[in-house]
Amino acid sequence: MALGYLLLVLLPIIVFGGYLYNQFYMDVMSEYSEGKQKLVVQAGDGFRSSLKQVESIHALFMNNQQLIDYLNGNYSSELQHVYNYLKDIRPLFIYAQSRDNGISSLKLYKTLPKVHSVDGELEDLDRIIEEPLALLEGVKVDEGVWLRSASSDIAELPSLTYYQRIYNNSYTKPLAVLEIKTNESLISNFFKAVDVNHNMQVRIMQGGATAYSSEGAGQDDELTASLLAMADESDQGYAYSSKQRALVNSLTIPELSTTFYFFSQMDEVFVDIRTKTLVLALILLVSLAVLTGIYYATASSIVRRILGLAKHMRRGDESNLTFYKVGKSNDEIDLLTRSYNSLVQRIDELLNTVHKAELMKKEADYLVLQAQIKPHFLYNTLESIRMLAEINNDQEVVDATYTFGRLLRYTLNSGDNETRLQHEIDNVKHYLDMHKLRMLDRLSFSIQVLTEIDDIRCPRFILQPLVENCIQHGIGQSRKRGEIDIVVRREGEELQIVIADNGPGIPAERLELIRGVLSNERDREELQNENSGHGLYNVSERIRAFYGGHTRLLIESREGEGTKYILRLTVSPLGGSAARGG
Repeated sequence: MALGYLLLVLLPIIVFGGYLYNQFYMDVMSEYSEGKQKLVVQAGDGFRSSLKQVESIHALFMNNQQLIDYLNGNYSSELQHVYNYLKDIRPLFIYAQSRDNGISSLKLYKTLPKVHSVDGELEDLDRIIEEPLALLEGVKVDEGVWLRSASSDIAELPSLTYYQRIYNNSYTKPLAVLEIKTNESLISNFFKAVDVNHNMQVRIMQGGATAYSSEGAGQDDELTASLLAMADESDQGYAYSSKQRALVNSLTIPELSTTFYFFSQMDEVFVDIRTKTLVLALILLVSLAVLTGIYYATASSIVRRILGLAKHMRRGDESNLTFYKVGKSNDEIDLLTRSYNSLVQRIDELLNTVHKAELMKKEADYLVLQAQIKPHFLYNTLESIRMLAEINNDQEVVDATYTFGRLLRYTLNSGDNETRLQHEIDNVKHYLDMHKLRMLDRLSFSIQVLTEIDDIRCPRFILQPLVENCIQHGIGQSRKRGEIDIVVRREGEELQIVIADNGPGIPAERLELIRGVLSNERDREELQNENSGHGLYNVSERIRAFYGGHTRLLIESREGEGTKYILRLTVSPLGGSAARGG
């Protein structure tokens, strides 16, 4: 019995305890690292927003017609140059620089010699350094470049300078280069947002070389280089070195072609945990020794009753939950038996509760899918109506207002989660009519219903997200005349709804990802990016939940030829046919 106790109880507890401690240690380290990385990413988003705010100053200069006229040399006399500069242009410099405390200076480098120069504000192009001019040759007309200040001392925090060209109104002739110099606060504020505990060191790498390194930010040895390489290769953006007891979080800023590395020492995080763990382990060992003596003293008298209870417990499962007979001695075994009986009763209650919860979760998931479908076009619609009201005081405004009212009434009516398919098609027609007000001849559409659909019901908003995709990611990305065709027809036991556009199509890699998500073979989070979200997935899941059977959403697309969305709905056969165009 002693050998069995050692092999079956004591040794497994020690091994399992060590394993749990290691897992606990790794979990805490992982959570701490992920939390640090989230903080770095969040601060990086704020830093990039600051960069975008600086870049937005270019729009102030580019959209100032007085500045464009001045840079074009439209003023013949010196008096006109001075007057217009002081009246219209210098206030622009003052306003732009006052918008952001991180800006140290603003300057324009003009291309036309006949345009008068102003020291410190408007100078000749030949006074600019060659590097930004070379970089600007490789970017689009609406883009600029960022450069960091060159410094031989990597312990000195670098400052950043933004360059972008100013063009004439037709974007055919560069008139000047805008230079925006920032001070150290742009980067130092980023560091402060990351280093909330003031215990991090920072290293900035650009082009494989160190651009900045704070004191204690790792040495240029093999361990540090290996740690940085691990952080670069990691999908999570961080790496941990057990030898150095150091955590490195990384963040790449594409605008600057620069990677920031933040070093944290982990010993200070785990020293308290390690102490408490050792104390707990000691307490457990002492308790285990005491319990071992008690075990040997009482095992012979209780083992038979325990074996009987254990045998009964082994026979119990989800379909066989029965009580075990309680004795009359009221000792520990009887207490254990009563606890087991209470547990059996509780498990039986929980099984019923879980079953109900699963049913409620399915209903909640369905409602959540519906709630995610929101109209994203109301602002454009209201703008179109406003423009019509300003330009034309005629029946067009009445028609537009009526159509929009019908559309808004359908959109905001949340009293029922389903509707007739004919009403859904009417809503899509109103939706396209409103977009046509804005796009005019750039958009044409047709709706054909080639079968009887009066008795067919459907979830609300299963067609509008697909039409919205056709407009935003289809014809909205093309300069040619856009066409959207909607056809409803029956094929055997399936009702087929086809929505097609003549836009640029979906890239093959993106199309493969979408199909994988719709078939639940890939994670739907992969589908989310800055241009699209879960609309297609929501439509697919909603029609499957509503119609069942072989209902599905299919997508066909070829780059340059357009995209076709096909809904195959499993509905009962109907007689008759109808046709409608729009």
